[in-house]
Amino acid sequence: MSNNGPSQEIGAPIPSNTPHAVSVTLPTWEATVGYEEGEDWVVNKMSSGYPRFFIHSVIQDLANNIEAKYGREGERCMVFPSYSVAKRCREFVKAKSDKSNLSVRILQLSTAPPEDELEKSSVIESNIGVIFFPSSEFPLAKNYWQHSGEGISSRMGEYVLKEIFHKEKKPSTYKGSHMKQELQAQRIQQRSPSLSKSLQSPSFSSNEETEKEFNTFIEQKYGRVLDLKFAAQAKVALRRRICGKIDKSHSQEDEMQKARRGKHLSETDVYLYPSGMAAIFNAHHALLQVAETKNKSVCFGFPYVDTLNILKKFGPGVHFFGFGDDESLEDMESQLKSGEIKITALFCECPSNPLLKTPNLKKIRELADEYNFAVVIDETVGNFVNIHVLPYADIVASSLTKVFSGDSNVMAGSLILNPESKMYHTLKKYFDDEYEDLFWAEDALYLERNSRDFAERSAKINETALATVDLLQQNPLISKVYYPSISDTKHYYDAIKTPNGGYGGLISFIFKEPEDAICFFNAVNLHKGPSLGTNFTLACPYAILAHYQELDEIAKWDIDRNLIRISIGLESESDLLGVLNKSLKQAAAQH
Repeated sequence: MSNNGPSQEIGAPIPSNTPHAVSVTLPTWEATVGYEEGEDWVVNKMSSGYPRFFIHSVIQDLANNIEAKYGREGERCMVFPSYSVAKRCREFVKAKSDKSNLSVRILQLSTAPPEDELEKSSVIESNIGVIFFPSSEFPLAKNYWQHSGEGISSRMGEYVLKEIFHKEKKPSTYKGSHMKQELQAQRIQQRSPSLSKSLQSPSFSSNEETEKEFNTFIEQKYGRVLDLKFAAQAKVALRRRICGKIDKSHSQEDEMQKARRGKHLSETDVYLYPSGMAAIFNAHHALLQVAETKNKSVCFGFPYVDTLNILKKFGPGVHFFGFGDDESLEDMESQLKSGEIKITALFCECPSNPLLKTPNLKKIRELADEYNFAVVIDETVGNFVNIHVLPYADIVASSLTKVFSGDSNVMAGSLILNPESKMYHTLKKYFDDEYEDLFWAEDALYLERNSRDFAERSAKINETALATVDLLQQNPLISKVYYPSISDTKHYYDAIKTPNGGYGGLISFIFKEPEDAICFFNAVNLHKGPSLGTNFTLACPYAILAHYQELDEIAKWDIDRNLIRISIGLESESDLLGVLNKSLKQAAAQH
């Protein structure tokens, strides 16, 4: 990180010098539009990107090597972490292609297991499934990669490339430069208390003491992360952390009810996935497999883009109740009652992204019990330290990429089965039989370490977010602020808020004049790019970034094309408010 603040260089990874970064810099409104329109001045500078949308350079390198060695003329390939996933991609491509008799084949490749006990620290047996298809079908394969979230991770790609194609070289020849870069960006923000002031503020100042402490930190902490033999234990720790945090967030009344209901949530009810989207995708896939009749599902409330894409493109389709409000729920209930619709499942976010609305989960649960459909709740934005949604869900999905990790350097997701659900035994049998652990060992090790102070970070983010909302609400240039504590649906959020929980770190807002939004965004000295829940504040023109091709359509669901979304990080409150105030003043100076 430069001493001048967050990088404003198009295409640079966020965090800087992080080879497996999850976000990427799109520093201006114009650059975001240019990215969406595929303009060379932006696209050609993209050295990084959100992993489901941008195939990491190391994965591209792996695919190129595989194509050169195993491909046929006119073919391209895509690499997945197992044969089963590659098979699902093949089915999707063949079903969606306009070509009949399309030839799509799958190759399985494996890396060698460790030869002795010593090698277990750096060698792990792994398998990949490679799908080959005519190059004309690449966009369809990429669609599957994006929507399903089941693509190979960049760390796994790096390992497989080294093992299969560069084994004769010393590991450091290929991997060393990446690891050296990653050292520069490892958890220096909050792991060491004396680092917090200099490295959490937007000014990112540095000094000799900081440098010395950083080097000591790397020596003491970094080496343990890469020991592959601890990966299985890291996954157990993660599952326990996830179910333990949920149990500890219960109120006394919840605990009494839980005791009457019997079984507590167990780590065996938590399943890890390579991304949050993969958790949602597999929840949808599982429910279609166990359903007696495969009806459409409901998407309740305007969701993150790929949740709706999954429900539209896989299976029988979707009923979309985009407002996600009480009126929508009444409409859905009347259609269920009349028999106009029958549904397999209802998917919702809690709260929703980007409008931060909270659905009436109590009423949804009652309807689910009455009309026999499953409820899948994505609590990524709220996070399970702040909210307790499990009693209302059959399945809870979460992107662990976000605040659970915080470091923006690893993708992950979780799927939780509610042991009190009447569908539990059916779903448990399905997952016990069909679940495939595709979460790469190194990613698990990074996530385990990143998430150790998840609850403490969440609490700080909640506090700073409230102050930020106050600032934005008081500014005369801004017409609307979206946040759970000031939403019309606050009472629904409060009904699921944990005793020590807050309202999360995601805030959206709209300026009265579009030119003020553009001026503010271009001027603000923050990280700017996709994702949320990072340990640093991250801003984006959300509608432009996520829905550029459908801006008129999303306006029907009250999503303004000039909406700005910010995800609050760990900077000091005063520093962050100062940065925002400065940019708001620059926008005001235009008038």
